[in-house]
Amino acid sequence: MEDKKVYDVMTRGVVSVHLTDSAREVARALVENKIHAVAVMDNNGDAVGIISEMDLLGVMDQDLDLTRAEDIMSSHLRSITPNSRLREAAEIMLGFKVHRLIVLHPEGRRAVGVLSISDIIREVTKPD
Repeated sequence: MEDKKVYDVMTRGVVSVHLTDSAREVARALVENKIHAVAVMDNNGDAVGIISEMDLLGVMDQDLDLTRAEDIMSSHLRSITPNSRLREAAEIMLGFKVHRLIVLHPEGRRAVGVLSISDIIREVTKPD
């Protein structure tokens, strides 16, 4: 794992929603894509937050059509660049107790992928 970079194992592409999308649209994006979280993008296409299944669970008693992504997203977006070492990514995940990192282009806030704990585990269990 020492020599591996984030781009070696990350999932390319990001399923995202817009700040003003409803919680119902967020839930639909999770279900249709069989994923556990989505990135939240602003009008410039920059990643500004993340919404996980747990975040949605917390608003299930609210009107999902009136609740907006910006109301439930975590704006503490944990991110990393594609050229970062996989070990660094694992340390960030452990330190912040997060299951995934948004992979951002090195020159801005454009999301280019996602790195999850599952991606790292899958990589370290590969035969040599």
